Amino acid sequence: MENNDPMVNATALDRIVNYEDYISGMNNDELMVIINRLEIFEEAAAALTELSIRDTEAAVPSCSKILAENLGDEFLQAVAFNLLYEGDAELAMEIIRKQVSHAPAALLGAMMDNLSTDSLQPVGQSLPSSFLRSVVDRYQALNDTDQERILENYEWFQESYKDKLM
Repeated sequence: MENNDPMVNATALDRIVNYEDYISGMNNDELMVIINRLEIFEEAAAALTELSIRDTEAAVPSCSKILAENLGDEFLQAVAFNLLYEGDAELAMEIIRKQVSHAPAALLGAMMDNLSTDSLQPVGQSLPSSFLRSVVDRYQALNDTDQERILENYEWFQESYKDKLM
């Protein structure tokens, strides 16, 4: 009898290298198993992204949990933040307020990008200078290597909010 379960048919190497090939064929419950298991962070990010594409609201709790509990690595957290910002910008703003002071570089870059995207929108225009300054302060507290990694994000953020950051 043939087993059509994508997880059973995926070998360990497939799961590491070719996760995109089977993620799209999974149902939402199977995606949630991968997201909750967090064995391979890239695979979890792909599953979370696929779930968000299909049902943004269903992905929000997982994104929030990854960020609130500091799960995975900084790259998974950055993906989770991007998806959370799309699904629930208000909750994403809470995450920034709570975590900006200790956010790793990739997550901080995602925060800056999303804020920059909204800089001309009412939400972006209403952000207090002190809030925006906390993002800059965190960037400046990063080591040189991490600053270099997200320099483009920072420059865009600086340009987007130049009037409020002077």
